[in-house]
Amino acid sequence: MLEKLLHHKLLREGLEGQGVITARKLGAPMTQNGAGGFYLDVEGHITFDDGTQAVFSSRRLDPHKLGDIDVGAIVPVRYSADRQHVVLDTPRLEAVRTAKKQEAAGWAEQKRQRDIAAADAKLARGNNHPDH
Repeated sequence: MLEKLLHHKLLREGLEGQGVITARKLGAPMTQNGAGGFYLDVEGHITFDDGTQAVFSSRRLDPHKLGDIDVGAIVPVRYSADRQHVVLDTPRLEAVRTAKKQEAAGWAEQKRQRDIAAADAKLARGNNHPDH
């Protein structure tokens, strides 16, 4: 319980940094039969300016919310002032993933509108011929 409270406190008040994912494995299935995919378990570290490192790990991460976090990925983290505790900044990862999805949806909508306009223009050109 204390660990969970510290985790939430770090996400709210911890210092911001960037870490590197050093290990990743599939965790528990997200649905009973595994058809919904699997949670991810990751480990990583942050290297501070003075060369010291601190490690972190996170379990049961939802790749649908956070994206596919792979070994070597640079990820946002939060850490305590004494550098003894580090957590993966999952709210930041979720926000980045949501922003990317919204941007992709915007591009898809723009393409859809261009395709419709091009088709309408093609039909309009075809309707100007006397034999139509």
